Amino acid sequence: MRDALGPLFVDQDFAEGGFEEMYADLGRPGISPALLVMVTVLQFLHNLSDRDAVVAVADRISWKYALGLELEYTGFDASVLCEFRARLVVGDRADALLTLMLQRLAAAGLVRAGGRQRTDSTHVLACVRRLNRIECLGEALRTALEEIALTSPAFIVPLLAPGWDERYGRKVETSRLLRRKNASALKLAEQIGADGQSLTAAIDADPTATWMNDLPQVKILRELWDQHFERTATGRLRYRDTKELPPSAERIRSPHDPDARYSTKGAPGADTVEWTGSKAHLTESCDEDLPNLVTDVHTTPATEPDVTATTPIQDKLTDRNLKPGEHLTDSGYPSGPNIGASLERCITLIAPVTVATGRGAHDATFKPKDFHVDWQAGTTRCPAGATSISMRPKKNGLIRIAFARADCRPCPIRAQCTTAAPHLGRSLEIHPEPIHTARTRMQTEQNTPQWRQAYRTRAGIEGTISQAVRGPGLRRSRYRGLTKTHLQNVLTGIAINIRRLGTHYDTTTRPDRHPTRIHTLCTQHDIPTAA
Repeated sequence: MRDALGPLFVDQDFAEGGFEEMYADLGRPGISPALLVMVTVLQFLHNLSDRDAVVAVADRISWKYALGLELEYTGFDASVLCEFRARLVVGDRADALLTLMLQRLAAAGLVRAGGRQRTDSTHVLACVRRLNRIECLGEALRTALEEIALTSPAFIVPLLAPGWDERYGRKVETSRLLRRKNASALKLAEQIGADGQSLTAAIDADPTATWMNDLPQVKILRELWDQHFERTATGRLRYRDTKELPPSAERIRSPHDPDARYSTKGAPGADTVEWTGSKAHLTESCDEDLPNLVTDVHTTPATEPDVTATTPIQDKLTDRNLKPGEHLTDSGYPSGPNIGASLERCITLIAPVTVATGRGAHDATFKPKDFHVDWQAGTTRCPAGATSISMRPKKNGLIRIAFARADCRPCPIRAQCTTAAPHLGRSLEIHPEPIHTARTRMQTEQNTPQWRQAYRTRAGIEGTISQAVRGPGLRRSRYRGLTKTHLQNVLTGIAINIRRLGTHYDTTTRPDRHPTRIHTLCTQHDIPTAA
């Protein structure tokens, strides 16, 4: 790759554009950022730690050749990589780094706009241990105490009471705190709540301690107490039931990573996947005459469905001048608004569309696609031939269609149309004309052999996700926080591109796989392959 394309990054790139304020104008010159970014990419390519990556720079000839270094180069300290990532995580520099690489690849004719691209997501585990409710509260209080004691230990001393060392002197584990005979989990939760209340009350009562409210762990402590406790009329805290807790999208699952969220996917049962962390959406080109390269990496909280990522991904591809002509996704990405947004961007969204939704999906009654809409006349004809009496837009952007009771009551196929009360007529809601027409067309096309043949290309993104998980380790986040996790995901995408570009430019002929003895005998004796 280096022989064919030369260096993908140069130092001047990090002094302009999205990297303009990445380094100060004054002071001693630092290590080349172009070198550091390639070392970081190679580090993720081989799934190495910072220390192992620095050792590889010093003693691997292949790395020195790829980086353009002299054989005598001895490397640098491992802490430099951590400091460099801290600069990259600011703002949109991670996405700008991928954009910069794609600009070089587009100039070399390796990626282009107007082709095919495919997208899929996978779950990413947060860099924290899984905590139950009591452990989460206890850890929040313990970390807040540690943060305050770091600078103001005298403030903590008056609050210390018997039992605090056992509960907060080390990491909080219910298996340790509840191992006593007749130990009660509810009493432990209430005790932790009272201890946290005494800390926040002491901060509020001391005018000189208001600065503590700006400490990150104190903010998390207060938010968790609001989520898990309710203040009664007597001033005591009541431990909320599980059903009273806020939705998973708002609940903090660990004080060590407030961005991590708990989520599940898959059908209920043995195939259900549960995790605490985030989601990574990978998009790659899939033109037959070009290598498949990652063109976008999108990171979202674990609780956000895939449908929320479709339009942002297309917008980023458009900003990079890599807008696809066809965008292949699974059934989790299309929706009415996304279909409309794709039409506005002149992107053909190829994805399975749910045919039956709402009550019709459960009652096996006629679906919106079974009704004929005359947009010019503003009327709709039902399967029995009756014409609607109204088509009115709603505040949510949908169009409500209503049929007369006089037509629906005596209808011979009423049981196939609606399960409403006998005195009510059929009503349904559809999207506006462009979206409804596109959605109906997609539902019709997805049953044709031509559509199935085109959609088969989408399956290749599964191999890309497998490569990212098994090689660079995309499944587990190395860092805490959504922004740092996104940086890891972007560097993983760049590392995959480096690997695939190396394969693309590798002209070495590889021997065919050695055949088995049975295959050799069948070939020698002209035995057909299939019966």
